[in-house]
Amino acid sequence: MSKKGKQSTISIAADQRREIIGIASQVAIEKYQKAVEKHRKEAKDRRLHNTKLLLERYRAFVVHSESAVYDAAQVEDDMDFDSLLDLMDCGSKPVVAESVRDSVARTRILVHHIDWMLGYFKARCENSRKPEEARRYRVIEKMYLVEEDQQMTAQEIADEEHVDVSTIYKDQRAAIQQLSAMIFGYIE
Repeated sequence: MSKKGKQSTISIAADQRREIIGIASQVAIEKYQKAVEKHRKEAKDRRLHNTKLLLERYRAFVVHSESAVYDAAQVEDDMDFDSLLDLMDCGSKPVVAESVRDSVARTRILVHHIDWMLGYFKARCENSRKPEEARRYRVIEKMYLVEEDQQMTAQEIADEEHVDVSTIYKDQRAAIQQLSAMIFGYIE
């Protein structure tokens, strides 16, 4: 404002306004594209991380889905169990731990899905004409899928396969990328 209380205005020509709007629009579009790319990369990284976690915990998922106790009818060897049910005044009502039952159901579905994708991955790798494809399945199998006491380190697999340990890590990453697309869907 000037001393007399009037506002001063700046006049911008129409072509200057168009240029400013064009530059501002271009900057906004570039920022938006960078944000979208960052989000896409984070989503891909998250899926790769989740695939590796699924593989690392695969055996535990199988045990949980096959062994979890969620229904009183599953308890047979606990002598005090009937007394406990009487104290809880359950009578003839079925006693079910619903959250455990629901967890078992979700885990069984997940294990079944993973089993199908691993089966497809194995068939694809074993039928490939590329030796590294077959090795990729063997790497995943030996690192994650066999019983825990039979699992091998990357160095042990490298020695068995007669390759450098860095090749085993490359195979592991490539296999996890392929499995991630199969388990969660394709991401560019």
